[in-house]
Amino acid sequence: MQEIRQEQVRLKNEEAVMTSFREGNKDAFRVIFEQLVKPLTYFVENIIYSKVDAEDIVSSGFYKLYQARMAMRSYEHVKRWLYVIVRNEAIDYLRAKTQRRESHVDIAYLESGSIEQQAETERVRAILLQELHAEIEKLPRQRRAVLLLYFFKHKNTAEIAHELGLNPQTVLNHKTKAIIALRESGRFKWLIEGSICIILAAVIYLLLPLSMKF
Repeated sequence: MQEIRQEQVRLKNEEAVMTSFREGNKDAFRVIFEQLVKPLTYFVENIIYSKVDAEDIVSSGFYKLYQARMAMRSYEHVKRWLYVIVRNEAIDYLRAKTQRRESHVDIAYLESGSIEQQAETERVRAILLQELHAEIEKLPRQRRAVLLLYFFKHKNTAEIAHELGLNPQTVLNHKTKAIIALRESGRFKWLIEGSICIILAAVIYLLLPLSMKF
């Protein structure tokens, strides 16, 4: 019952932000920007392998979003719309580099749909990482610190122990308990040790029927 009430509050807050955003409220736009700019940039950077150009593409995407704000029906609509816009711009960027002979990406590869499939996989991976980060932030301090270093800095047990000044066994204990807590939250039942699980989950997601997706 508590989870249902929390979901209702979340939806009401999103609806209020969207109403203000459609009216041109800059604070509402800032809320949307701050929630999505990092995962979008991460998503584009993993397609084009250039952080500076990824930031430019994402900035362009947010500019187009503001221009099209009246057509946005919900926060989820905004999120999906932005991912499509920046994905298409990332693909155009790669095509332009290929035509200038500055890239090893072959035109036939671009037109085969492989880039589009990669973009969708990276989109899902970015969403999963964003949601995982939000859940990790709810954990006790030590467990939170261990998992952030493990999943987002890709550090091993010895490196984490050294950085946090902990015994390696203590790090393992924190990591195990934190992962169990995340699984029990319901959203991350698929979670296993190793960053590769994020990619695996994204691939599984792509195989789901549309009605079962986010």
